[in-house]
Amino acid sequence: MLSLEQKKALVVGGAGGGIGSAITHSLSQAGAEIIVVTNDSDHAEVVRSEAKIKGCAIQCYLADVTDLNGFSETIDEIIKANGVIHHLVNVVGGANVSDWSRAKDYELEMFDRILTRNLRYALISCQRIAASLILNSSKGSIVNVSSIATRSVPLLTGYGAAKAGLEAMSRTMAAEWGQYGIRVNVVAPGTVKTPRAGQDNLDEAASKIPLQRRAESQDIADASLFLLSDKASYITGQTLTVDGGATLGSSGDSLPEFVTNPKIREQFS
Repeated sequence: MLSLEQKKALVVGGAGGGIGSAITHSLSQAGAEIIVVTNDSDHAEVVRSEAKIKGCAIQCYLADVTDLNGFSETIDEIIKANGVIHHLVNVVGGANVSDWSRAKDYELEMFDRILTRNLRYALISCQRIAASLILNSSKGSIVNVSSIATRSVPLLTGYGAAKAGLEAMSRTMAAEWGQYGIRVNVVAPGTVKTPRAGQDNLDEAASKIPLQRRAESQDIADASLFLLSDKASYITGQTLTVDGGATLGSSGDSLPEFVTNPKIREQFS
């Protein structure tokens, strides 16, 4: 088992029953002392209770990452109260139903909102945690959760751009902070079964993925734990895609959509 014994880890968005909760519990089971930031007091209580059942204790702080000043103060408070935070995972992100739009109709206000929720806050948490590590001459590792939406997914102009920015920012941080023993990597999930995706047609989505299933939150947590751990001590500035092969193209014997020539399609019908 990968171990984070005697380490402190901050999970921004580490509750809610989806990817964040899975990462929180995985890091806790690996021995890390966990601090969670969430904007929902009910989510905080649930994740604390779940951890208690497993014999672990978790600190929870309430903050809205879209309130950049308030979020900055919360991160500073966490560092002041806990000292050096060795590991950071930024999970908060996503696009609400109202954030889906054709590129030609995409509104600037919507674009700015998506950038704040998926990119801007991560700059703050990464900067603050890295500064503390550097000041205390401590090594550490950061994982930012991105998405395969960086690869031109229709209707997600802002979300794809924000996650692409997150990946680019992570590579820059990895290049600059490597000299201090700080590693920065990205996990890019495909479609994941989470509470927010509860109404989606899971079977239809799974049929188009080579591994024939949508990811579980634990799949993303396992990848994050690996990149944070010493088992990945020589990996930095990388994006680990965890999508069951979805970005490889058509699954199974299905012909790619670009094969439109009737004579070619007839050969495989």
